[in-house]
Amino acid sequence: MEDGSNLPAIRAGDEERERTIVLLRDAVVSGRLTLEEFSDRVGRAQLARTEHDLAELTVDLPVSAPVPALVSHAKHRAICSRLVRRGSWEIPERSSWRSLFGTIVLDLREARLAGPVVELDIHNTFGTVTVLVPSGVQLDVEGTAPFASQVIEPPSRLPPPGAPRLRIRTKGPGGTLYVRAPDADPG
Repeated sequence: MEDGSNLPAIRAGDEERERTIVLLRDAVVSGRLTLEEFSDRVGRAQLARTEHDLAELTVDLPVSAPVPALVSHAKHRAICSRLVRRGSWEIPERSSWRSLFGTIVLDLREARLAGPVVELDIHNTFGTVTVLVPSGVQLDVEGTAPFASQVIEPPSRLPPPGAPRLRIRTKGPGGTLYVRAPDADPG
């Protein structure tokens, strides 16, 4: 009688990959994975050849639905000052960032998203706002203003279907908005 250890691995299909990506997205929403970890695992899921390869990506994650975040909106300001957020932190579903002759740096590479869609409202009055975005998220940047400039350098890798969405809405006279992916091609 054969024990099955010599049997070939079961090949993974598109449906299994999509299910794995949804599970990974839910893990970001529930704060179990950072955006950077999500991006790495999604890349590996897209290249997975077997069901075992996919299972390794989610073995440390629960199968249950994410718990909703307690904070739904947060407000932050840099008035003639500097505000930096980096490392492990949770971004609520909606947050407001106001720069008045200030500097704001938002490093989202290790951040956890509070929902599948997160909105950053940025009001920039002659300041500088930099948002570092990891690959693996869908990115929308909207808005413009007089005397303002924007430099948008999205991730070089397209996000997978069902990836978390980051919406950045900007307004205000003057100032510069930089939205960069650390892996973006500098041109």
